[in-house]
Amino acid sequence: MRGCPHRRFDGTPCAGAVLPTGWCAVCGRAERHPGLPALPADPRDLGPSELLALPERTARPAGARLIRPEAPLAIRMGCSAAGCGITFAPPYTAGPVPLKGHCPACGTRYSYEPELAAGDLLRDQYRIMGPIAHGGQGWVYLAEDTHLGEVVAVKGLLNRYEDDGARLADVERRNLVAIRHPRIVQIRDFVARRADSGETTGGHIVMDDVGDGTLAKVVEETRRGESVLDIEHVAAYGCQILEALAHLHAGGERTFVYGDMKPSNVVHHGTGVKVIDLGGMREEGQSRPPAHVTPEYMAPEIAFSGLPTVAHDLYTVGVTLRELADWAVTVVPGLGTDSFRRVVERALREDPGRRFADAREMANQLRGALREIRALRGKSDPPEPSDYFRPSPQLLGARLGTVPGIEHWLCRPRPDRYAPPVAPALDLGAPTPAEIAGCLPVPRRYPGDPQTARFEVSSGYDPGQLLAQEDEKPRSVEICLHNVRVLLSRNTREDLELAQTELDTADSIPGPSAVRRWRLEWHRALLALRSAGLDDSPQQVAGARAHFMRVHLELPGEYAPKLALAYCGERLGDDTAGPTARELYEAVFARNPAHGGAALGLARLALRAGDRRAALDVLGRVGPGTLDHTVARIAALRIRAARLPGDVDPPPDSVRGDPRPASLAAPAEVDAALAELPHLVGRRPGAAEPSLSEDEALRLSIELHEWKLDALHSLDDRPGPRGGGAGRLDARGLRRLSTAERALRARLESLYRQLAARHHESPAAHEHLVDLLHAVRPQTLF
Repeated sequence: MRGCPHRRFDGTPCAGAVLPTGWCAVCGRAERHPGLPALPADPRDLGPSELLALPERTARPAGARLIRPEAPLAIRMGCSAAGCGITFAPPYTAGPVPLKGHCPACGTRYSYEPELAAGDLLRDQYRIMGPIAHGGQGWVYLAEDTHLGEVVAVKGLLNRYEDDGARLADVERRNLVAIRHPRIVQIRDFVARRADSGETTGGHIVMDDVGDGTLAKVVEETRRGESVLDIEHVAAYGCQILEALAHLHAGGERTFVYGDMKPSNVVHHGTGVKVIDLGGMREEGQSRPPAHVTPEYMAPEIAFSGLPTVAHDLYTVGVTLRELADWAVTVVPGLGTDSFRRVVERALREDPGRRFADAREMANQLRGALREIRALRGKSDPPEPSDYFRPSPQLLGARLGTVPGIEHWLCRPRPDRYAPPVAPALDLGAPTPAEIAGCLPVPRRYPGDPQTARFEVSSGYDPGQLLAQEDEKPRSVEICLHNVRVLLSRNTREDLELAQTELDTADSIPGPSAVRRWRLEWHRALLALRSAGLDDSPQQVAGARAHFMRVHLELPGEYAPKLALAYCGERLGDDTAGPTARELYEAVFARNPAHGGAALGLARLALRAGDRRAALDVLGRVGPGTLDHTVARIAALRIRAARLPGDVDPPPDSVRGDPRPASLAAPAEVDAALAELPHLVGRRPGAAEPSLSEDEALRLSIELHEWKLDALHSLDDRPGPRGGGAGRLDARGLRRLSTAERALRARLESLYRQLAARHHESPAAHEHLVDLLHAVRPQTLF
């Protein structure tokens, strides 16, 4: 059988088999069916070109949107009387329920037919064109505003005889007037309806017409193959929906909850969204009138309390995003949509206290996940500061891009003139657990802590000193966490015990755990890393990784937890249950190309895998104009010329079966690195980044020349043992060196002489450096 030529909704190939009937056994499409729209091959062309952008959507003409009012309603009808409250279903009714009539239980009149018909005129201004939709509580009509010549939407009651109808209409009208936001449909007018007695029995709300492009319709068009829904669109929808909910939740003295978020209550209008149908919106804690929720979208706790909350609203957004994502293209390299999925998972937690603290926090994490998706697809967006972490002033893993100190030469054994000139292998510079703990980003202080202001005053405290809780003021978690960081910087067992005590104290202080829980986990991880540094315990590093993973699950849109997990994974080996260190580093680096720590991590992983070229390529992507860029350039020079640890990648000019050391670079590569070195020396006017001092340049030049001599000597075609200069030399052999090696030894002798002249702190050190130059100098007859 032939393979199916079509793709799935997520963008991957179908991989199904075409049956003899001509139809695919997996996706159900005919082999000759046009299938879903084709996708571009370049990931950068997937989704919108700009962050949070949505395609322009134009509403259909008004006449094309009208529906037949006699069509069956997609709701369950019930009695108009509040005291009766039955639903028209067995045992009270059997078969189709009429749209109007009388309650079979109490005889109260009801009518679910549209109250308004084409041609009706409301208050001599709004001429009804016809119904376009109905929700759980009302009919929606299109009308012409005869005063302004515009099309508007008019909403009335679904059941005009409902006892609480006037109250429901009044609640929605007041809500729409009180809540004005660009992401929420705007009210224009209210036309009251009165009985013959003059009593107000309801009314019609006049709103802006925002079209009929609900997200439910977007899904249906995607299902039919008429358009493409991308995961970036889904995230943008979510951010804009949460923007509207954040406005509701923080409305001032009164906190409103929306209550009934779902795809059919959000319209893609123009290049943004509009939240519609605010009939279910309530003040938090309000029990009357009863809240209207959709069972498929409601949070589990609503089944018991019946009262929507902020946590319930976030749950409904999570269900909405999950539903949209099921139809979206999710082709993303590396970690892909992992962070997006974790944002949705946190919103859908059963315990409302473990969901996001508010809509703003969820929007921040969703926006971070969207930025990560775009970065992994190769798109470039301006960087944004994190609301949760301050960047570390220290670069983790910088040893790979640091010029070796003088101890690099002083710590060597006494040189043997007749030994082959094997240079020390490159130190990959993987950070230790203690270095990781000391150089990771620092959590921003919780703004609700009673002592946060104390830390913002520059003269108010010493960052290196322990702070005491003030007796007359509430206890502060942030003071405890400050003390933890101070104690961890001292790195003794007694200080680690005191740090654990401070953490326990912070955990015991009452407060909103939903917003500070991850801060405690972060510091528990730092404590575990410091303990691992003292005990050399992989178990402690594994414990730190578990704490960092909990932070990542709380803040899936942040890159700081990913960076911490990457370092732990690099040190321990990848956790089969989670993303790999390479994926984590790449997610951080793609999002922030100036992040040298992530680039150096990727370079180390590439070198361990034997791929020198990949390490150089990733370091070449570090953005210019930063300290990290200087470190990356130095690291690239060293990697290009270095003897690598172990036998990894063969030199470019090696041949099959060549016994030379595979860890050596070709001499030509070393020459290229040496040619680039002068460009890093000295400070140039207008330079955006610091450069090497003359002393640093001398030491780096010596290191590069040592590697070149190592490579050149191993390539020399002389009798005797080979394999990287394993055989000893004698005086005769030193006199018969090749011209190139003789010149190189003379150059290295001169560099050692300069190094000895600069470093004569002690006679022993100076003597050791002089021995180095004598060991390498070419043999002479005199």
